[in-house]
Parts: sequence; structure tokens; C-alpha cells
Amino acid sequence: MDSLWNSYTANIAYAISQLCIAIIMGGLYFLAPTERSTRYWALSGLLSIFGSTLTAFSISKFGHLPLITGSTLMIAAMTAKWWGTQAFFGKHPAHIGWYLILGFFIAYSLSILLQLTVGIRTLLFSLMLAALMFLNVVEVVKARGIRLSFANSLVIIAYTLAAADFILRGILAISGGIDLAPQSHDPINVFGLYLIPMWCNLLGSLGLLLMYFESIILEKEHLASHDELTKLYNRRALVNLGRREVDLALRYQKPISIFMLDLDHFKLVNDTYGHDVGDKVLRSVALTLSNTCRNTDIIGRYGGEELCILCPHTTTEEAIALGDRVLEAMRNLRHPACDNRQVTCSLGLYTWNPHIDLATSWEAMLHRADTALYAAKAAGRNCMLQYNIEADRQNQ
Repeated sequence: MDSLWNSYTANIAYAISQLCIAIIMGGLYFLAPTERSTRYWALSGLLSIFGSTLTAFSISKFGHLPLITGSTLMIAAMTAKWWGTQAFFGKHPAHIGWYLILGFFIAYSLSILLQLTVGIRTLLFSLMLAALMFLNVVEVVKARGIRLSFANSLVIIAYTLAAADFILRGILAISGGIDLAPQSHDPINVFGLYLIPMWCNLLGSLGLLLMYFESIILEKEHLASHDELTKLYNRRALVNLGRREVDLALRYQKPISIFMLDLDHFKLVNDTYGHDVGDKVLRSVALTLSNTCRNTDIIGRYGGEELCILCPHTTTEEAIALGDRVLEAMRNLRHPACDNRQVTCSLGLYTWNPHIDLATSWEAMLHRADTALYAAKAAGRNCMLQYNIEADRQNQ
């Protein structure tokens, strides 16, 4: 059994693990061909298989060609994994990756032609792999910051450990503290050269896979709660959030304000320019509202051209100031899709004051804001009116 405990055996295990990764990532790619990230990750696994297999035959009738080709393929594999991580976060793969592959091929070939020591070649290979692993870590950290999910953390930890292992191996190789012979039984060589990188690669690839599934789940959750056209909250999410915020306002006796907003003469835009232009106007309005309202405000599309703005912990005075900013922003907004036309809005406002008003429901508050909206439209549009309980009683 001891005869099997060498670098060849570990190399075979490493190649098998990479084959499993390539099959899984390839399966994901065939399920979703438009996903560029899984394409690169599957390619990375395939390149690793060929690379690790060729490096096992470092001396043969082909001379050093298998070693040079295999080592370069290993570098290309990690570069492809880096490209896949960039694609996952919506970036274009960096062209510098090609230069890294070519630069390594030239440097490694020269190290063999100049008959440099195995330790120097190992240091070159190890440092290049470590650098590419750190690039994967950097992409995740730049994209996610400190808000790391379990999958993000797994990728960072796995590739950081793998990079540290390769750096340590390179240092030991240059100092002569490790046996680099292909049939070595040195446990430091077997574990450091193959088994630890294999485990880290498996964990890193698992992390990338989990990141992919996390993104699918988050996208489905987003589609379930947001309007596809405006990217604002949809009606169902708005109702759920509204009920929650009203319950909190009643429990802690905090003011809460609700706006109902309707675009003035929006039907005329659709009839004159078409519904495609109307959609562009709605998207522009949604973006303007998002930029005008505060971070704590909740904006949603209630239906058609009606929008709702929910403002927790907002008094009447604060709500009126916000409403004035919204009206001004809408008046200044021009829509190139419909001849730079101005599309104004009408606003209905209701503020629940815990010191004056009795406890009520989200539906009742929304009705009062809607009543104020109809009053604003009846008053000539392009204005804001606050709910008047006496006027509402007279209308009833």
C-alpha cells in the first residue's frame, strides 16, 4: 500500500475531482446556455483534468513538452475560473488573462531550456496559481463587500487557503525543504501538492455553485416582489410592506404617511405615441421617484399609472416637503421618447398622527390617500392635496 502513496496516486485523485467539477458545471451550462459564468467554470474543470494528467508524465519520450503543456493548462484553468467569476458578477472577462497565460508559458519554457532548478520552476508555477486564486477572491470581495453569504465566504476561504498552500509550497521548493520527485512518498509533497489543493478546489467550486443557485433564488424572490417594468415594488409586496409598517406605527405610536400618485393625462401619451413609449415614460418616472424619495421610503406600482409612496416615521410637515419635491421633480422631467413632453402628476396624501387619530388599518389609510388623490385630480391636477376627513364625510 505504501507504494501507492505517492504523487501519481494523488494526481489521479486530483484529476478525478476536477472531472466531477467539470461535469457539474457543464450540466449547469447545458441547462442555462446563456450563462457565461458556468461555461468558463466548466472549461476550467476540463483544462485542469488535461493539465494535471500531462504533468504526471513530466519526463517521457516527448521530453519536457507534457510538463510545459500541462502546467500551462493548469494556469489556463484557473484563469478560466477567474473569468467565470467575473462573468457571474456581470463583468467582461479581463483580456489580461491571455497575457498571464502566455507570459507563464514563455517563462516556464525558458526555465526548462535554461535548465533552472525544479525548485525555481515550482516557485514560478505556485506563485502564478496563487495570484489567480487571489484574483477570484478579490472579485467576490469587490462585488459583495462585507455582506458575504455562506457561498461567498466558502469561495473566499477555500481559495485563500489554496493560495497560501501554493505559496508555502513554492517557498519550500526553492529552499529545498520538499521532495518534488514524481514518485515521492513525502507526505508534505503529496498533501501540499495535490490533496490540499484538491480539497480547496472542491470547496471553492462548491462555493461557486452555491453562489449560482443563490443568485437564482434571489432573482426569483425579486421577481415575486417587484414590478418587471418599473423595478419598483409590485402591488402584492406593497400591501404586505404597508400592513407591516402600519402595524409598527400603531404599536410604537409613530406617525406614518402615505401618498397615492397618478400620472396626469397618461392615457393621452399611450394613445398618441403608443404603449412602448408609455412604458419608457413609466420607467423614467420610477427612476425619478427613486432618486427623489428618501432611502427609508417604500415606493411601489399600485396599478397602471398609479403609484404609492409609503413613508414610515414621517409627520405631516415632512410629508408635505417630500410631496413638493416630487411634484417639482416631475415638472422638471422631460421625456425624449415623446417629443420631450412634460408628464406631471397628482398626489393624494394621508398622514396618521398618533396624537390625534384613532388606530386604523392599512386599507383605511390607503383609501384616505386615494380619496385625497381624486380630490387633487378634480382640483386641476399637477398638485398635491391632503386628506380632509370632513370633506370625505360629506362625500359619503
